[in-house]
Amino acid sequence: MGYNQDDSHSQLIENITKVYMQAELIIIGNELLNGKIKDKNIHYFSKFCFKNNLDLYQVQIIKDTKEALHNALDIAFKRSDFVLTTGGLGPTKDDQTKELLAQYFNKEINFSKRALEITQAHYKRGKREFNKETNLYPNIPDDFLPLSNPTGYAPGLLYKFEDKKILAATPGIPREFQTMLDEVVSPLLPTNNSFSKHIIIKTNRIAESKIFNELCPNLWEELQVFGEVSSLPHPLGVDIAVVINKPHDEDKVLSLIDKSKLKDHIWHIGADLLEEVIIKEATLKKLKIGFAESCTGGLCASRITDISGSSSVFWGSIISYSNEVKIRSLNVKEETLNHFGAVSAEVAKEMAVGALENMNLDIAITTTGIAGPGGGSKEKPVGTVGIGFATKEKSDSKIYHFSGNNNDREGFKFKFSQAALFKLLEVIRAYDS
Repeated sequence: MGYNQDDSHSQLIENITKVYMQAELIIIGNELLNGKIKDKNIHYFSKFCFKNNLDLYQVQIIKDTKEALHNALDIAFKRSDFVLTTGGLGPTKDDQTKELLAQYFNKEINFSKRALEITQAHYKRGKREFNKETNLYPNIPDDFLPLSNPTGYAPGLLYKFEDKKILAATPGIPREFQTMLDEVVSPLLPTNNSFSKHIIIKTNRIAESKIFNELCPNLWEELQVFGEVSSLPHPLGVDIAVVINKPHDEDKVLSLIDKSKLKDHIWHIGADLLEEVIIKEATLKKLKIGFAESCTGGLCASRITDISGSSSVFWGSIISYSNEVKIRSLNVKEETLNHFGAVSAEVAKEMAVGALENMNLDIAITTTGIAGPGGGSKEKPVGTVGIGFATKEKSDSKIYHFSGNNNDREGFKFKFSQAALFKLLEVIRAYDS
């Protein structure tokens, strides 16, 4: 039994009464598989599932073909109640998702008054002319519910069947995908009254093998008493997660961690990103922060400005890629560059002092390094980076050496930025406001 397309939205929401715990994502797009674009939706969907207490079982990235989508749906619905497809809802000939979903569920595509109203609202918002004769957005599979798209033009789709399973379809453009998840799809999901919480312990400067084989060899088993345990290594640290099902177990887990040898390596407990923690703590101390970046080319600034609220603390970044910019914009001494080289602790420190003064900051952080694949030497191989900092009271710097594939320039840049942001968090926490 499906939906009547023109039922009121509130009535349709009331029809969804089951708690859907297991979810899957099907990403449709030849461009992802041939390397033309990178996926930006998996991470966001995993966070969405985390917030909505959904268990994300699997993500499939498939070609925009009937066989690929139908096979993916068969697999997904055998084990999950909530399946989300993304991509292929646009107006061009290669956007086939709507037709392929209709075929899969044995539906005809027909005009929907509700879909028309939604589409017209989208075009009005975008101050674009809507042509009812040529625009096919109002035509959707029978018994499907059209969904509003807060930032785009193509409506999403929702279909409930077998009284317990839900399919949702959204555009693949990350901005549209994300706003539809948060503003449209999330309210349609039933409230889960059972308690479940992820406790995430974020560590720095320690490897996964060292944690569980040397430092805390019994930690995994001790945490497993409270729920499912997982470990996620990332550049410069490890995230350890425990899923608890009893509210009072949270204090027990935190007490266990507090008494363990891991304590000195923990920089945060929670799901917040490093950038989010930096913004929160800098805001509390009313600090002005900024960067002078060479090898990272603005990546530190980009990561900070990805966070809402960053404008209250982030003043700016000077991308001093050339030595001339280091000298003119950051007051780095030419003799320092000639004697020690651009990738040195001495230059990183002078960059930080110059950035602090020239941008009137409370804290300046700098990067100067070799991201490869060329440019390295025996003394300063690819993966070498100088991280500097300066406050009105103190300045210092240090050289770090990161291992990895010399051809992975992007990977090294991320590691450099990660080290710089960890240094920033350290200086913020030590800052006497």
